[in-house]
Amino acid sequence: MSKLKTGMFLIIEKLLHFCIVPQLRARLLKLFGARVGKNVRIYEITLINLNSGFKNLIIEDDVHIGTGCMLDLAGKIILRRGATLSPRVTIITHVNPGIKHNSPLASLYPSSVGNVEIGEYAWIGASSTVLKGAKVGNCAVIGACSLVNENIPEKTVAFGLPAKVYKELKFPEGE
Repeated sequence: MSKLKTGMFLIIEKLLHFCIVPQLRARLLKLFGARVGKNVRIYEITLINLNSGFKNLIIEDDVHIGTGCMLDLAGKIILRRGATLSPRVTIITHVNPGIKHNSPLASLYPSSVGNVEIGEYAWIGASSTVLKGAKVGNCAVIGACSLVNENIPEKTVAFGLPAKVYKELKFPEGE
């Protein structure tokens, strides 16, 4: 039954690629089990590791997910209010070097899953990757082509391989 269920989720994921309206794609994901807020725009994306369906995808209000993003739903992905994923952002919530085919690397790097959280109004630059267990703080900016493998504090600009904080953001009073 589990393989049948996973197969159904994979079919749904493929069918979502035919939906050309980003707001409708968000509503369909909500219908299929994701938690999706209001005014969410999800362009054509790829969802992987759908063993639990879409329930590990939690998207608050006013979120934008750009074209070509890949989201790994082995663990939870939480996108807080106003978060923006630029095109081709990848979020990976698990590691597995080949445990099912007895890779010797599995003894050195055991399989694990961790959630990823993108804070309120955080902006992840194009072609960046966020790895399992990382949290990007509220109003943080991640530069394009960066690798986030640890927590990034709020109101900072971080970039690089791996991403490091280079600047604190100063907002006008009252924001």
